[in-house]
Amino acid sequence: MKIEATRKLKEMISLYFMEAKNARHNDRKVAWVTSGGPVEVLYAMDVIPVYPENHGAMIGAQKMGGELCEVAEGRGYSPDLCSYFRTDIGQALTGKSPIMGLPEPDMLLCCNNICGIVTKWYEIQARYYNVPNFMVDTPFLYGDLDEITITYVAEQLKELAEDVEKVTGRPLDEEKLRETGVLADEAVRLWAECLDFCAHVPSPMSAFDTFIHMVPIVSMRGDKRAVEYYRILRDELADHVAKGHSAVENERYRLLWDNIPIWFKLRDLSKKLASLDACLVCATYTDSWASVPISLADGDPWRAMAVAYLSPYINCGLERRAEVMIGLMEKFKVHGFVLHSNRGCKAYSLGQYDLRRIVAERTGLPGVSIEADMTDERQHSDQQLNTRIEAFIESLEG
Repeated sequence: MKIEATRKLKEMISLYFMEAKNARHNDRKVAWVTSGGPVEVLYAMDVIPVYPENHGAMIGAQKMGGELCEVAEGRGYSPDLCSYFRTDIGQALTGKSPIMGLPEPDMLLCCNNICGIVTKWYEIQARYYNVPNFMVDTPFLYGDLDEITITYVAEQLKELAEDVEKVTGRPLDEEKLRETGVLADEAVRLWAECLDFCAHVPSPMSAFDTFIHMVPIVSMRGDKRAVEYYRILRDELADHVAKGHSAVENERYRLLWDNIPIWFKLRDLSKKLASLDACLVCATYTDSWASVPISLADGDPWRAMAVAYLSPYINCGLERRAEVMIGLMEKFKVHGFVLHSNRGCKAYSLGQYDLRRIVAERTGLPGVSIEADMTDERQHSDQQLNTRIEAFIESLEG
């Protein structure tokens, strides 16, 4: 079933990039940010956040990833490195891009709660563009959060605000920070509501749809437009459920997806699964932006942000990840799960085979692993993908 809100999404994202590209003409600053970066501080100081990883996804969707990765590899960067990183280096050196490139940054904001390679990636790009690079270190959570770790990150966030003040020449207004946090919190909650509609049988949208509709919660969290958009999407999905509309016409099998999508295969893989009456109804990737609301309205906003940015799925140990997967599988009533062993993202893929075993043992549900890359189409085999998916669905029939 077609989602009409998609047209609104395209308009909104186009305007967002236009604002970023025209920022210097409007006395505004641009910050390149990792996908897990604390953007509330930036929005509160009228800085426009831009995400090279989102741009990498666009590059992958347009099947430009292999070409740009080769450019980076020609400069000595290993093909085993993150493919978002390699595409970012490639586009900076060549200017090739689906959207005519990213606006040059006035600063970089790196948070290592998604992986370790971003620390070097952002150091390299900070030197290339000759701009400051601000780092927020979020320790990996092997177990539960503790006050020492929360305080450690909260103090860094305060220092970040001071650093951004020096670049913008404007002081942080803590009241505006709280207002930004309220918007971010509401966007997260609305995004969670949208995802929750997929627990309905049949599901009104698939994870392939959510991979597209997650753009505002990543890029515009803290912007009122994200809140407005997710209200529109939520209401449309409620209408689809009421009318019995479904993403897959003859939904028989409901699946969970783990890891970043294969951006250059979204349409093909969606059609393949639909032809087998299978629907991806949830994904750990999209859930990562729905599971930890950022409550800044009351109490200490720095502590609230520290908790939120320490807690992403990918920054947690295997036991926690297994708990998240099992919880999603129960909530969305799935029949099995698909693990994307993603050569382009080692941080997300590390431990997946153990994860597959743990989840299968605890739930009694089967899983399948497929090998590919999120962006680099050279690291992919259609034949292998189709064979594994077909065999997996056939096993569910038994």
